[in-house]
Amino acid sequence: MAGKKKLHDSCLKIFQFIRLLYEDKAYYDDVVAIFKDEINEQSANNIQVTLNKYINTLKIFGMKIVKRNKKYELLNGLYFMDFTNDDLKSLSLLITSITNFPEENVASSVQSVTKEIQMRMNGEDKIALNNLNSKSKYNLSFYFSNIKDQIKQCESLCKSNLQAEITYQLNGKNFHCICNPIEVIYDSKTAYLKAYDTTKRQNLEIPIGNIIELQESHGIVKPIEISTTVVYRLSGRLAKTYRLKENEYSEGNDNDGYYTIINKNEPYDKLIKRLMRYGANCEIISPKFIREQMLQYIKDSINNYN
Repeated sequence: MAGKKKLHDSCLKIFQFIRLLYEDKAYYDDVVAIFKDEINEQSANNIQVTLNKYINTLKIFGMKIVKRNKKYELLNGLYFMDFTNDDLKSLSLLITSITNFPEENVASSVQSVTKEIQMRMNGEDKIALNNLNSKSKYNLSFYFSNIKDQIKQCESLCKSNLQAEITYQLNGKNFHCICNPIEVIYDSKTAYLKAYDTTKRQNLEIPIGNIIELQESHGIVKPIEISTTVVYRLSGRLAKTYRLKENEYSEGNDNDGYYTIINKNEPYDKLIKRLMRYGANCEIISPKFIREQMLQYIKDSINNYN
């Protein structure tokens, strides 16, 4: 009878553990509390041995469990659901669009649902879903109903092969430029017009909601102008640890230890702000006007402390 009671108690503990895993609440201390009567609290090693015994039992049944930040997480459940390719595409769209939900509570609830669905997927479907998410380029314009007409106008200009004159506001200042519209892109809760400024010879990402005036010009877009390249080099520890971005390449470190990088088509304003974070370990080599703009940014930053 004692043996049956012990087996019964062990089963109850496993089910309590599984419940915490499915609820995504399997915090280390709460899991330890389930098995406390079997654990000698004076020995940390004994605690882990006991937990591993039950975790390995669940692994036998195909459940994969990992520990992250003092919390156990379930990578897959006891049962798998079959997903078609259309199912995966729909789920990928939902996951991609969560960050655009205007209400945080709704976004959190949807994220919880998608996480539970993923726990009921087999390994192949998870890989397929991750691939869809990494290549996601969904048009999320339906989130921007307040600037719907402006988005359509920008999309029309991108297809027209004509230059545009744009007046827009940024950081409280008005800017005017003649540019080559390239495409409309979406980032989190903002829609941008990606364009090439023909005067400054740089790529821009202009928030569409900040555009004050937009009209066609008579000039025709020259595709060769759209390509822009910035060369910069890194030194010190950064030269050894830096990871190239998607739009960058390098031939490696030179004899002096400098790591020279060729960056293509990253908007100059974003690139300069990123490079400024690298401090004295970063130097822009070319083009000259970007090097000068970087220098001006540095001077402006120093003036803030004078």
